[in-house]
Amino acid sequence: MENLLQEEIIGLFVCLFVCLFFKDYSMHYFGTSFLLSMILLLSACNTTPYDKATIYYDRTQFPAQLVKDYPGLSSPVLQHGRCSLIVSTPGSNTGTYYFCTYALTANDLYVQGWDAKALKYVEIAHVDISALKNIALHTIFRTSQLQMTEERRQLALSASIDEGGYIDSAATKALFEAIKRKGVPVVKSEGMINPPAPPSPMIIPIIVPK
Repeated sequence: MENLLQEEIIGLFVCLFVCLFFKDYSMHYFGTSFLLSMILLLSACNTTPYDKATIYYDRTQFPAQLVKDYPGLSSPVLQHGRCSLIVSTPGSNTGTYYFCTYALTANDLYVQGWDAKALKYVEIAHVDISALKNIALHTIFRTSQLQMTEERRQLALSASIDEGGYIDSAATKALFEAIKRKGVPVVKSEGMINPPAPPSPMIIPIIVPK
């Protein structure tokens, strides 16, 4: 929602800029753009965040549900919550993107998605903390990302608030500190690891005869 607001505000300023230089016909375009922008903003404000809509999470019931879905999980869950995860190969700056939940125990980090058909959590990644080569924390404004590197895999995780839709920077940093205390080497982040870029739209020029 925050990114949407920023994009819409920038778009409106661009339209206003155009109006100042092309007064003959641009005011109509600006008015139409403004109306569509307001409709989009109002509809977005009433839309459930996609991560909340697709990943079930109840903070009070989560540990018990997780133990039920992971019979081999015997260690107490020390920290848990919603998250987003990017999985890639070491050294990459993009990868496969998931909405998820996470659970930290004394020796492991479990990341799982939600199977709405079976009504259970399904594993996305199981991280043995002792097998991590290094970790890093990348923070920009209110966004934080925990970056974990194994021998053949790289994971970038950002915790989210319980209601979804926003990154929980404090929870992400707490997860980083908890893993750091296990003795995992800390390195400097080389930048944010991003989801794959959406496909670029194909632009087909239309020639209108005079």
